[in-house]
Order: sequence, then structure tokens, then C-alpha cells
Amino acid sequence: MDKPFTPNLCELADSMGISLYQRFTPIEASLFLRCPLAEITKLQANHQIEFIQLTEKQTEFFGFQLLNHLLGNIQVTAPANNSSNHQSGTSPPADKIIRSKEVQELTGLSRTTIWRLEREGKFPARVPLTASNVGWRLTDVQEWIRKI
Repeated sequence: MDKPFTPNLCELADSMGISLYQRFTPIEASLFLRCPLAEITKLQANHQIEFIQLTEKQTEFFGFQLLNHLLGNIQVTAPANNSSNHQSGTSPPADKIIRSKEVQELTGLSRTTIWRLEREGKFPARVPLTASNVGWRLTDVQEWIRKI
């Protein structure tokens, strides 16, 4: 029998500290998705986000519904054009975002040291992925390693 959720969805939920079956009110969903409550209402009305109808006027969201919405709306953007990194006339490949654990493995630094260096402007800035999840651009970390 197939598992109800993909390993990626389970890993994302774990990294964000939420349960896939955790219930969110529309207000909590708007905070989680970092959008106005009116946008949540609009998404519901247009059936662009899954929800559960408790009563005629009361709806809630499961954690997996919010995460599915997030994953379905992730847009990968290419880094700024740098002619030395790619052939003329072609767009550069999208930069990979790596998580804290991989940054620690690549640099040999602890989370605290990475945070301290970042605060001092001596380490690449983190990239916010969600409300409580961050990563770093692989090329930024590799460039930092080359310079040390």
C-alpha cells in the first residue's frame, strides 16, 4: 500500500515543526503562509487551496494542505546574469538552495558559528524559504569557501 504522503512532504513538515494533520484556522493559515486573511478567503473561494468545511461558516486547514499549497507555488528564480559563468546567449542554471546541515558539512562550521559569521557579514546571507525555514545558495557558500 502506498504511503499517503511523499517523503519530501514529510521531511518539510518535520523541518518546519508541524504535523501533517495539524489543524489551522484561516487566521493561523494566513500567518503560516504569510499572506493576508483576505487572500486565504480568495484562495478558498477559487478552490486554489484545499480545506475542510466544519460548519457552514467555519473552515480549517490541515498542515499537509498548506504545505501542498506552498510546494505548488514555489517559483525558482535564476541568479543574476553573470557572463563569466555561462555561455553567451544561454541563461545560467538555477542556483541550488542547500539547508543548514549541508552548509555545516561543506564548511565544517557549527550552526552557531555560521550564524555569528553571517551576523558579522563574513558569511553569505541565508535565503528565507518559508516562515520558519531557511537555506543558502550553494554558489554563495562555494565562493565563500574558495575565498577562505
